[in-house]
Amino acid sequence: MSFEFLNDDERFLSAHITDLAEISRRTGVPRFSRFLNEREMIVAKQAARAVNADPIFYGGYDGAARTICGFFEDTYAEELPTESKLELFPLRAVTFSFRNCDKLSHRDFLGAILNLGLERSVLGDIPVAEDHAVVFCFETAAQSVLDLTKIGRVGVKTEQGITKELPKAKFETLDRTVSSLRLDRLVAACANLSGDRSASLIKSGQVQADFSVCLNVSSIVKENTVLSIRGHGRFRLKEIVGETKKGKIRVVIEKYA
Repeated sequence: MSFEFLNDDERFLSAHITDLAEISRRTGVPRFSRFLNEREMIVAKQAARAVNADPIFYGGYDGAARTICGFFEDTYAEELPTESKLELFPLRAVTFSFRNCDKLSHRDFLGAILNLGLERSVLGDIPVAEDHAVVFCFETAAQSVLDLTKIGRVGVKTEQGITKELPKAKFETLDRTVSSLRLDRLVAACANLSGDRSASLIKSGQVQADFSVCLNVSSIVKENTVLSIRGHGRFRLKEIVGETKKGKIRVVIEKYA
């Protein structure tokens, strides 16, 4: 990734990550970023690489989408095992319980927490199940989250830590056939759009491939690529199955719920 393709916010983040790496080395104390989304994590990795740093990204559990970037090299924690380093990350988990008939969503939890006056950057993932959810947040925000008694009009019970099974990500599986693996063909298949409409979305910068904007309609999409289509959601090309008798390509796409 070239820095010329970063927007102003990403340039600021890149400089901040560089500063964290240098401060941790100078002071011998681990340093941590705010929560980063997938795109910001790519920017952070590039910035760290530029100063020969090798940070750890952690969001409270394996596979977290939103993570904190932590620097440990040349610090007192450098020789600690990975598990001990993860315990130093300034994050906490809060488990919410509610009746399964109340049908709360990720958006419900995010809105209620932001209404407390907290910034999005202090919040990590919020996996939600039928009767409980787990909110990952900065330790400085944990008490505010724990004090919540309602999400919207729904009464909830909070507990510190992960006290129930961590909800798993939900996907809708889509079986599709495409004429090729070009980006515009996959976008059309994911969002059920015409070729012209999908090409227009791509050219206007409304499509990301693996969290980076892609303006080239003819780019080839590989297996496991994540496509984010503004207004239509996020998808992953799970599998390229093979060709049909008519020469089209069968693919399996996962749509994030």
